[in-house]
Amino acid sequence: MLKDLLKYIRGHRYCLLLLYLPVYLAAFFIIDKLPLDHYIIVCPLDRYIPFNQYMIIPYAIWYAWFPGWLLFFLMKSPEEFKRLSVVMFSGMTISLIIYVLWPNGIDLREPITGTDVCSRALQWIREVDTPYGVCPSIHISSIMAIALVIQDSKLPVFTDTAKAYCIVIALMISYATMATKQHSIVDVAAGAALSLLLYYIYPFIYKRWRWLREL
Repeated sequence: MLKDLLKYIRGHRYCLLLLYLPVYLAAFFIIDKLPLDHYIIVCPLDRYIPFNQYMIIPYAIWYAWFPGWLLFFLMKSPEEFKRLSVVMFSGMTISLIIYVLWPNGIDLREPITGTDVCSRALQWIREVDTPYGVCPSIHISSIMAIALVIQDSKLPVFTDTAKAYCIVIALMISYATMATKQHSIVDVAAGAALSLLLYYIYPFIYKRWRWLREL
């Protein structure tokens, strides 16, 4: 098993980009626990989005959506995998830096009074994910990165219908972050803008990073 894994890595060195994920997770939780003075983001438009605990269902799709697509492109399209990894991971890194230099948070969370499965699931999410380090939203920046790569993908599996379904799911997940009061509209807009910017400067990054081309 180990020999097969090492053989695969030698033939597909771009898979080493996935080593960033444990580094990101460690950094995220460390920063999340730092005793920082957080700026609370306020946007009047957030009041017009009603709280809905059932939106935890599309919200939770993200936990399978982003690793699932990373693995899909890893297996099916090395160049698109590299593009997705660079855009997504760069967005995560920039967001973490912002969380340290400009500590921010939200004060949108309403008390959860329900005892249904969705209410309990959302309560658990809140216990492990504090309302700090929210802008730009990594949840949204990763969703946007995936959506952009899928829309430009040349793989035959991505028919117009398949691309449309992916957009709908991305929008559902994005709305769910606001309906569950995990994020403000400001966080969502910033996360989407960040990945959009990174996606369109990726060709310049690819030209300059020789190591990336050689993976």
